[in-house]
Amino acid sequence: MPRGLDGEATRRRYDRADFPAARPAATLLAIYPDEEGRLVIPLTVRHADMRSHAGEVSLPGGAVDAADANREAAALREAWEEIGLEPDLVRIVGVLDDVWIAVSNFELRPFVGTVATRPTLVAHDAEVASIIELPLDALFDPAVLGTEEFSGRGFTVSAGAYRYGGVRVWGATAFTLGMLAHVLKEAAADA
Repeated sequence: MPRGLDGEATRRRYDRADFPAARPAATLLAIYPDEEGRLVIPLTVRHADMRSHAGEVSLPGGAVDAADANREAAALREAWEEIGLEPDLVRIVGVLDDVWIAVSNFELRPFVGTVATRPTLVAHDAEVASIIELPLDALFDPAVLGTEEFSGRGFTVSAGAYRYGGVRVWGATAFTLGMLAHVLKEAAADA
């Protein structure tokens, strides 16, 4: 690790101003009842051989295409492409704060939508290995939410993560789920 003038270790700082303009992206947090009546959100497990974010758990979403009318349209299109969620079934009920993903320089806009009944979902073979339905109440379960260490190319970071269904949800997806949990908790307190 480099040392500063005072001999202290200096850390590399990721300042957004040092990056080119972030690429717009969108994701969908689709909330619907499962067969037991619990509210769930579908998450995707990406194929292990993907070029980026291989094997990671994420919400359906991705880059905004030139053909998309806006980011909401991109979120709905990506959910259709990745998990077969028909856009006409989704009612967008809110938007969370944008999330900047430094490693890929995307600015992700999370849309929250509801689906009246459990849809038939199909994992897109080329991108999605499987679909996991995360119960909404798991976002508040201390046995599911915790802090974990993640290692990458020459670094280790401690960050919040969810563990559910044998997978670890971290990074922008965990951050986005945490925002949703905060909004739901505040709404319940105001009710």
